[in-house]
Amino acid sequence: MLAVSSFVQSEFEQPEIAQHIIQLVRDALDYAYQHNHQRLPEHLINPHPVLANSLACFVSLNDHSGLRGCVGTTVANGRLDNNIVWYAHEAAFHDPRFDPIPAKDFADLTCVVSIMSMPLPLQVDSEDQLLQQLIPQRDGLIIQYGQATAVFLPCMWAQYPKAEDFLQALKYKAGWPEHGWTHAMKASVFQTYRISGALS
Repeated sequence: MLAVSSFVQSEFEQPEIAQHIIQLVRDALDYAYQHNHQRLPEHLINPHPVLANSLACFVSLNDHSGLRGCVGTTVANGRLDNNIVWYAHEAAFHDPRFDPIPAKDFADLTCVVSIMSMPLPLQVDSEDQLLQQLIPQRDGLIIQYGQATAVFLPCMWAQYPKAEDFLQALKYKAGWPEHGWTHAMKASVFQTYRISGALS
């Protein structure tokens, strides 16, 4: 069964497209388990015209015990369908927080594919201005200060429902000071189209 949620209706929510997205994750892992954890070659990826645009995404894998891997990018690079396959493989085998997922657990996995809209830079001079523009439950947030960058997907609002806590937790993740904002700090918001389904 598939589940799709977003604040903005999108073509990714069409049942045919949602099924195709989940199938891409399934194909990536199925190939890896049959070929010694190798990646699904690009020429074997089943393309779809709706997924041809260059969009960033995250792929997370879960089972009854919880999260087993989640990897993605906030930088759009290459076709979305290719990116989904790539990060499905990364989530299964190369998330440094988890051991690689063994083939015996494949049947129990579910996946969530979070497709990002293009990030929108915010014009802010202070944390207060940022908090005024941040829309809880909808916006994902990217903060950048030199080489220090961190991102929260919109699903993190479930853990930090208050905008102040959401921002402070993200600053902590980025290794920033708890207080203060300078002109060199940058922030962008985005939305995600969240598509989930079982892999078996």
